[in-house]
Amino acid sequence: MSVAFLLLLTSTGCASHHAPVTSALKPASVSPAPLQVEGSYYEVQRGESLWGIAHDFGWDVHRLARVNQLTDPSQVKTGQKLYIPPPPSSARFLWPARGRAVPLKGLGTEAVRGLQITAQQGSLVRAARTGRVAVAARDLAGWGKTVVLDHGDGYASVYAGLDQLLVDPGMSVAQGNPVGRLGAEPLHFEIRQGTSLANPMQLLP
Repeated sequence: MSVAFLLLLTSTGCASHHAPVTSALKPASVSPAPLQVEGSYYEVQRGESLWGIAHDFGWDVHRLARVNQLTDPSQVKTGQKLYIPPPPSSARFLWPARGRAVPLKGLGTEAVRGLQITAQQGSLVRAARTGRVAVAARDLAGWGKTVVLDHGDGYASVYAGLDQLLVDPGMSVAQGNPVGRLGAEPLHFEIRQGTSLANPMQLLP
């Protein structure tokens, strides 16, 4: 990822933040990160179906049911914990977290520039696509705890507002594996193509 991209990232700030940012990437320590694990667990929320969960995590519902030894895919219960293995790797983007998503628009424009995703406190934030960790900072100016994944083809994804970092700079992260954990704040999510913001609603399933 280019230095120019990082400077643009820190100078623009989140689409939902309008205060000017006067500094670039602050010298910040990175939180200790555990070894990257394969897959994670997801707690079923009220009103959710296995079909919707499988769709957002890039799995066929019947395969996800078999992984979790469910004989009836329609009978998932609120509070039930499902194992979500990393999905078959693909070039498409997947949702980084499940929750209420609000499109964020730039000032004076109708263009969607990012998403604010409100999920249950403690929810894992997952890599929307396979990539290399370009940024894993505890105090990125105007962003807080932030992870940026470089997908190696001109695309990058941004995960800001995290409560905990689960990756280190330079790590390779498979699609669907955790990059961080949410606290009380919503996730700010962006997809960038080069130095331009892409509309995530056109790229997510």
